[in-house]
Amino acid sequence: MELNEIRDEIKNIDFQILELTKRRLELAKEVGKNKVKNNAAVRNMEVERKVIDRYRGFALENGMNPVYAETICKILMQESIEAQAALPRKASVLRHIAIIGGYGKMGRWLADLFKQSGHRVDIIDPSAGNGLTLDDCKWADTVIISVPISRTSGILEKLDSICDEEALIFDIASLKSPFIEKLRDMGSRRKVCSVHPMFGPSAGSMYDRNLLVCDCGSKTAVDETVQLLGNHGANIRTMEVEEHDKYMSYVLGLSHAVNIAFFTVLERSGISFEDMKSVASTTYSKLMDSNLSVAMEDPYLYYEIQHLNVNRDKMLKEFGESTKAVVEAAQADDATEFKNLMDKGREYFT
Repeated sequence: MELNEIRDEIKNIDFQILELTKRRLELAKEVGKNKVKNNAAVRNMEVERKVIDRYRGFALENGMNPVYAETICKILMQESIEAQAALPRKASVLRHIAIIGGYGKMGRWLADLFKQSGHRVDIIDPSAGNGLTLDDCKWADTVIISVPISRTSGILEKLDSICDEEALIFDIASLKSPFIEKLRDMGSRRKVCSVHPMFGPSAGSMYDRNLLVCDCGSKTAVDETVQLLGNHGANIRTMEVEEHDKYMSYVLGLSHAVNIAFFTVLERSGISFEDMKSVASTTYSKLMDSNLSVAMEDPYLYYEIQHLNVNRDKMLKEFGESTKAVVEAAQADDATEFKNLMDKGREYFT
């Protein structure tokens, strides 16, 4: 065959792949409608594992790379589950939910999610222009706090005297230590817990994204919150509220600090971003994706995440010592310590 003929056939095959992908997505939506009808969970891990095994098995039997086959499979499954998760799903127990700060990005994201599930949602936010105030939370059976970290404690204090004693109350703040005593106090006598979605409002759904539910002393609050959020495909992890910020000092604090340090070095290098892109390696390009994302975020929010975490000093000390260790190992005439650092990292990940 001539080169142009080969390329034409490849183009035709590409169109066939896309047509089949479209048909696969249509069928996945039908599966999703069936799940909605039967109130089944969005994700079925056993089915997902079987599909991945099917792709890998076919690849192995036909001389293809099973890793690439699995990657293709996961991309197709993610698109399918995202589409299923986006289908309106009526909750088995309908709630009257008030979202404080519900006109912010994450507040609106949650409001849309709960409205699609059939819940009544009230937005408590001056920007909403609906005249509702904190006092209107007394009518709600579920109250969600979606305000800056520094305001959360004061809101909890006010809700304690406003809300019905059987109301479920939780915040979605990125840190808990600034108001953990208030959470524990309220959790010891009413339905209060604390939630942290480990994703932002740009997420198409909760599918395969982590969601933390922190126990503040009320198991009933934890159970009701998991029930409220549990059928949207998220990976839900429950933990004691005291554990939360220890993890966040690394998951948020360290990851932000590393990215800020990285682009600070670049900014001071004297080489422009465009110039650097023209010589970028694969590793550098991957780092740039997260660097750009962090650089565009709200600096005051990121400052709060660093500054208000009670575990801040321990993490930053480890960060400084680790950076120093890398510098010293790179400058040493013997590669032993540099190799040791990389071996320990490899061992950690495996």
